[in-house]
Amino acid sequence: QVIKSGIHTDFENKDKISELIRFKTTKSEDKLVSLKEYVSGMQPDQKEIYYITGDNFTSILNSPHLEALKEKEYEVLLMTDPVDEWVVMSLTEYDGKKLKSAEKGDLELDKVDEKKKNEFTSLFDHIKARLEKQIKEVKASTRLKGSVACLSGDNFDMSAYMEKILKSTGQTIEKTKRVLELNVEHPVVVGIKNLFEKDKENERINDFCDLLYDIAIIGEGGKVDNPSRFSQKIGELMSEALKQ
Repeated sequence: QVIKSGIHTDFENKDKISELIRFKTTKSEDKLVSLKEYVSGMQPDQKEIYYITGDNFTSILNSPHLEALKEKEYEVLLMTDPVDEWVVMSLTEYDGKKLKSAEKGDLELDKVDEKKKNEFTSLFDHIKARLEKQIKEVKASTRLKGSVACLSGDNFDMSAYMEKILKSTGQTIEKTKRVLELNVEHPVVVGIKNLFEKDKENERINDFCDLLYDIAIIGEGGKVDNPSRFSQKIGELMSEALKQ
């Protein structure tokens, strides 16, 4: 951590210091990897150095944000030290390759079919209105392959981990509204769309909206605002499913 802090505090020597820092990755198991080793192992079509930050190794290793990257066999740096947030603020590229957060901005790995995306416009507008205090946008995800939902930020937004770090020091931080990304190939999202198109006034629609947001929070290792309500709604849905 002391060496890593030099990236942020010793700007003149940050390039030299960058050769010394090490990280675990999605492919390294317990081994620590240098940035040089990471670059040498990049896929032929890979243009950026991907990373994700968080306070729990298991959580970020299995983060929904990494699904598309893993599918393409792109390695991702797993950053769990608080100082890593300052590292990526100061070290924006290495060996001509930009460092790119797996949870911010568009990854530009795959494109969502425009026709399919348009099919979800009305539902997404409804979800955005329902969750307007928590999110700034709802969109079809290119990150997700198996999971139903995740939260992403704009390129220059503060990460969820950075917010957590600053709050732990007693600072008052205004919560950043993030983007709710939904997997339009997932049966759950497709099912909600079909229900919405059939009966927009169905009382379950808003429950599903809330649950999608809570699922995205939990998927990145966060805590939902109302755990008891979340448990209650899950229990109700399980009961309904078992009756069928």
